Amino acid sequence: MKVVFSNASPNLGGAELMTERLALGFRDRGHEVVLFCRSSSPLHERLQGEIPCEPILRGFDMHPVTVWRCWRALRRHRPHLLLATTPKDPRLAGPAARVLGIPVIMRESLDHPYKDRLHYRIFYGWVPARFIANSESTRRTILGSAPWVGEADITVIYNGIPVEDYLRASPVDLGLPAGAVVVGFVGRFEPRKGIGELAEAWPRIAAAVPNAHLVIAGRGPHEAVFRASLAGVPRVHWLGFREDIPALMRALDILLVPSHWEGFGLVAVEALAAGTPPVVTRASSLPELVADGVEGRLIPVRDSVALADAAIELARDPALRDRMGRAGRERSQREFTVQRMLEQYENIFDQVVKEHERTS
Repeated sequence: MKVVFSNASPNLGGAELMTERLALGFRDRGHEVVLFCRSSSPLHERLQGEIPCEPILRGFDMHPVTVWRCWRALRRHRPHLLLATTPKDPRLAGPAARVLGIPVIMRESLDHPYKDRLHYRIFYGWVPARFIANSESTRRTILGSAPWVGEADITVIYNGIPVEDYLRASPVDLGLPAGAVVVGFVGRFEPRKGIGELAEAWPRIAAAVPNAHLVIAGRGPHEAVFRASLAGVPRVHWLGFREDIPALMRALDILLVPSHWEGFGLVAVEALAAGTPPVVTRASSLPELVADGVEGRLIPVRDSVALADAAIELARDPALRDRMGRAGRERSQREFTVQRMLEQYENIFDQVVKEHERTS
């Protein structure tokens, strides 16, 4: 099977990393893959030399030059289908594929409602043949906001991670004192990630657990505000942006995920695979990923007191952390492997291609 993976983002985030994982996974399983992307985007730089790339995506919706370039590239490559991986892709590569009779599958990774407007019905109704949602929460949001989409049109496939990397990784040395309880935050520094609640909760956690240390990994547009909110608070360590996520997760005793909403919440799954119990909010897909009291703790959204209480409970109870860590590792191996994800995508792709061949 030949598949075009289309990603119009100029940034590198969860959707782009998942696009990379899918494209390379399909290549390794013997499929032909092509990437449509923005020129010099992080994804382009990561994948050029690995798979054929067409850096042709740019501009506003239905940009005539971009649509023409996509039409020409699709005619040259003749794929069986195109996977749109960002909201922009049905507005650039999607129309060209639709005109050429190439089925489009929309991978929806954001738990945000659609709008019942004409251009939404065109780009997210006429263009895609099927949808793949990354969670039941995202599926419910689409069905609740897009009356033109039927229940049979959306399949849920959870994001997969290389679980074995987390099982094999050795904990990175963070230079903390022996006996430290390491509480971590890993993510983008922006309000929706709950950095405000984290800053409110940490002084309470630090006072209740004298050997607790907060390590913060990531970057983002609100870094200065985030740092200022924790200035003068004891035992806070800033790690910057990290690539060694498996080793970092293995070094944590607890992960805090106080998000207001998520696309998927991959960091919670990474914690499960590492055996690190996460404290997550009841936001978006997070309650699907973490069972309260089994693999971690669930707390209300925007509740810094509940965040502190859950972290203090886990920090004081190593046996509870160990039990949750074992349960998290077991669940990650059952539900969140790359192998399982790729097999499910293959099944959907086969269905769509066969259905297209029958009706063409």
